[in-house]
Amino acid sequence: MLTDPNYRVPTTPYAASGIAWLRASVARFSNGSTHQRRRALAVAELAAIDPDALRALALQRGTGPVEVLAEALGMPSTVAEDIAVIARCYQPHTAVTAAADQAVDRVVHTLGDYDERTANRIALLVQACDATAALVAHTLAGRTDPPVPKTRRVAPDGAIVEIDLTDQPFGTGAHACPGRLHALALADGLVQAERAD
Repeated sequence: MLTDPNYRVPTTPYAASGIAWLRASVARFSNGSTHQRRRALAVAELAAIDPDALRALALQRGTGPVEVLAEALGMPSTVAEDIAVIARCYQPHTAVTAAADQAVDRVVHTLGDYDERTANRIALLVQACDATAALVAHTLAGRTDPPVPKTRRVAPDGAIVEIDLTDQPFGTGAHACPGRLHALALADGLVQAERAD
């Protein structure tokens, strides 16, 4: 289903601010040419970061994945606290809190404007937040299960289908994670830092 174009990612209606704006403006929750355009923005951001340099930075800093990735992307690491709040409400099936809406607006004002580039920069940090932390925790515990166990697609009949990611931890097809190498490098550096303590 991850490679079947008839199974599309959930989308959300546009909004001017907050979590609703973020969901409606990122590659993660868009399809077709809109997804391709937005994904290209995220890929361009990641292309500027050498995974080996990211691993070294993570090892040096030994902080959370969001702080390290933010620094590598030229953003203030102080956005990490707001990113954690946003991440809890990012998925379309989760409830939105006022705190998350406010956190989105603060990060937007820190990084730029309400445009697709800013949205997809935020999305990179959100995607790194819980997933990379879980990857680090799993590695330290000797676990091999994926940090994100499942994803969702909308079937042709409109039903939401959950897809097990055990065999494809970074997905596959058009929506495969564009930051796979970066996530692995970031997690490896953080694991090394944890083991060195």
